[in-house]
Amino acid sequence: MASLLGQFYSRIKGSQEDIASEGLTYILQRSLSAREALNKVIQFDSGLSFEGINYITQNVGEKLERPDISGIDREGREVVILEAKFWASLTDNQPIEYLSRLSNGSILIFICPTLRVRPVFDELHMRLKKADVNFQIDNSKHSFILEDNKNLIVKTWQEILGTIRLQLVQDNEQLLLSDIDQIIGLCETIDNNSFLPYQSEDFAPAIAKKINSYYDLADKVIDELRKRNLADTARLNATPQRYGYTRYFKIYNMGVSLNVRFDFWERVADTPFWLYIKDESWVQNENIKVELKNIATKNSTIYYETNRRELYLPIFPLIDKTEDLVVDDIADKIIKVTNELNEKRTNR
Repeated sequence: MASLLGQFYSRIKGSQEDIASEGLTYILQRSLSAREALNKVIQFDSGLSFEGINYITQNVGEKLERPDISGIDREGREVVILEAKFWASLTDNQPIEYLSRLSNGSILIFICPTLRVRPVFDELHMRLKKADVNFQIDNSKHSFILEDNKNLIVKTWQEILGTIRLQLVQDNEQLLLSDIDQIIGLCETIDNNSFLPYQSEDFAPAIAKKINSYYDLADKVIDELRKRNLADTARLNATPQRYGYTRYFKIYNMGVSLNVRFDFWERVADTPFWLYIKDESWVQNENIKVELKNIATKNSTIYYETNRRELYLPIFPLIDKTEDLVVDDIADKIIKVTNELNEKRTNR
């Protein structure tokens, strides 16, 4: 849907998430029909139903977590949190701290572009596992049910805004229709436009230094593996790619590559580093794929299978650590995966 706001989104300064969430809150605060429509979405996906909810923005918590939109019931309990996402990563507080502040029988909804639904859902799944949270999962609805009937769901902007718009049309709330059309137009433009407008800070030398550091780090990880007498790089050259950089090596006669993949980083998971493993014939056979999936499941991480049926494991580097610690950690993770694969092959 074309809109004036969508037409000029590239000139909007600041957070697009803030604009979308503030606009959605404006409509929810002014329209009972909008609140009832959102309640229908919640009821369909979770079985929960809320009345008399007051929606507010930026409700800061004890650990300075700041959800985009909070829904407060008549008793003052926070029972709904709406978190707006376009292309930003999840924060350290998401979703664990957000869930901890919710009351029993409540819901946390991440709203994101269509292309980000699965990556966000997978990231939430991984974080819940790492936090030892008990949950049931519904892949078809991209939802989790936790203890105390707390629900965590990933929805698209189209699903949320489209449902609200339909209700506004049915209830003849003409004054708000143009407002929600502006938000829908903005979100559709962001959803469908692969070009993100540049900001002046995008061209700071620190950005170039950071990008170059990804390539340098991949080289240093391979050097570390060679120091440990594990990686054989004989006759295997580094290869630049359209979307990054690849270092090839062998461990236990398996063909391995550590890849800097910006395309996977954009579409799949929040890391530029990806591990790819083949057998001694440099073929990624089905046995290796099955074992890699098992390893990913056991270690509460994800895997990505491309359209060419190639399976990659993401490697998430340490945060706020020195380079030597990051290099050692990535090397350790590679060794752990290849050790497990080698043990499976040996025991066959």
